Amino acid sequence: MKKISKKRRESLEFHIKVNDYFVSLATFLDLGRQGLGDSTLDRSFAECLGRTVNDLMYLQENYRITKKGR
Repeated sequence: MKKISKKRRESLEFHIKVNDYFVSLATFLDLGRQGLGDSTLDRSFAECLGRTVNDLMYLQENYRITKKGR
């Protein structure tokens, strides 16, 4: 696994702490989905992203990330 920068790690930890990690990721993916074109491949990928956004919203409503003990 690649190391992530301290700034990126702190940002991720902040979103987890305030319990908006899933919704933040869903928003990012949905914006990407909206920018796709009209080709068959783009529509198929957009549908996949749409399902993933729905999954993330389900997780947001029903789960919370907790840090593993070491």
